[in-house]
Amino acid sequence: MYAPELETLDQLIGSDMPLTVIATLYSTAEAFHQGVQGLLSCGDVLLMDADGNAVPEWRWREIFAPGVPTQQLGQFRLRVTLRAR
Repeated sequence: MYAPELETLDQLIGSDMPLTVIATLYSTAEAFHQGVQGLLSCGDVLLMDADGNAVPEWRWREIFAPGVPTQQLGQFRLRVTLRAR
């Protein structure tokens, strides 16, 4: 079974990626929003703004709100975290 969240992590090992690129790994916008928010909540990835600053958790909901066009997410990037489990 294909897991876009695992593919997301695999792609991020090479470098940070814009959310617009990550969105193409998911079948729907809803799956993308849920998948990325899950990765963020677990601490597997960081959401970065255009200046390279981590986006605080309280902003995630507005960024991934239903109806937000995926193109507007181009200013944000994901970065994989390297943390011990």
